[in-house]
Amino acid sequence: MKENNTASSEFKMYFNKFDKITSNNGKDSLLALIWILILEFTSSILEYEYLDTSEQYIFHMQDGLAKELFIALLFVLFIWYCVYSIIFMYRKQFITLSLYGSLCIYLLITHDITFNLLLHNLNPIHLLENGFSFYMMIQLFLKLIIIYLLIKMFTILKKEKLKH
Repeated sequence: MKENNTASSEFKMYFNKFDKITSNNGKDSLLALIWILILEFTSSILEYEYLDTSEQYIFHMQDGLAKELFIALLFVLFIWYCVYSIIFMYRKQFITLSLYGSLCIYLLITHDITFNLLLHNLNPIHLLENGFSFYMMIQLFLKLIIIYLLIKMFTILKKEKLKH
């Protein structure tokens, strides 16, 4: 019986830490949204890397001046935001920086400037198209976390609306 209580209290401790990191214990809807986007970018990158069908959703932009300017602009904004975050040392800005970093990594790996793959990945039914595999288990786990964070975010927004 003690082992069961210990496992339960340990689970609650990890769950509270997860809640604090992802939504500041149900107080910050923007933080939950940032984590949702980071997990969705991660999920799309996994789909791009492990499924051959993901290529059909990506519009490849030809190499040229427009593409180089877009990449340079993203890079300059990323460096500027890094310096700004380091100077002011706000925790929320470091998390936003990780969102920006995950966006840059997504664009670097997938070359999906139109975000078609990301929009396709939002559809939960596409998980069933590829059969049961390790990839599906990871995607299902990420989708469950995203659903939990969406519920948390909407709960926070409802509480904030009732306050005002």
